[in-house]
Amino acid sequence: IPVSHKVFDLSDKKLGIEIIDGDRGKNYPKNNELNPSGDCLFLTAKNVTKEGFKFDTTQFINLNKDKILGSGKLKENDIVITTRGTVGNLAHYSKNIPFKSIRINSGMAIIRNTKNEIDIEFLLNVLESELVKSQVKKFTYGSAQPQLTIDIINSFKILIPKKNEQIEINQIIKSLNKIISSYKNYYLKIEL
Repeated sequence: IPVSHKVFDLSDKKLGIEIIDGDRGKNYPKNNELNPSGDCLFLTAKNVTKEGFKFDTTQFINLNKDKILGSGKLKENDIVITTRGTVGNLAHYSKNIPFKSIRINSGMAIIRNTKNEIDIEFLLNVLESELVKSQVKKFTYGSAQPQLTIDIINSFKILIPKKNEQIEINQIIKSLNKIISSYKNYYLKIEL
């Protein structure tokens, strides 16, 4: 590990990362309160995939239901992680997402960067890394319905360099992703 990098638990107060669970109480939306259109997108597992957000199918809750729910509402730059069923899928709620009001369901958690000690793109890259994927695999429990708890997510070990290095690493990853994408497109054309 380079000297400038430090290992932290995701919950370390220095980082300012909060793991937020959704509202699971008496106000949790019932099936008859979910609509094909509405004020607030209510995420399903189909919306948070290995590739990030997908909105092929959507369901919504109305404004009144949104107001009475406690936690679980996304803010810009939040990261959603699936915690039940298919665990460990991640999606970044960036300004490019077409929905301005979104809530997570009971099989998800929010990873919120409150202090911005970590560049959000770098944090997403860390969470998508093999280091974190191996921890997800190791600590997921339950055979019929795999699960991750908030405590488990808080205990994830992550490696964090100084902020300027985080940004440099992001640029390298973006460049590599562009190259990978162009090769994938090239091979798709060849296969046709």
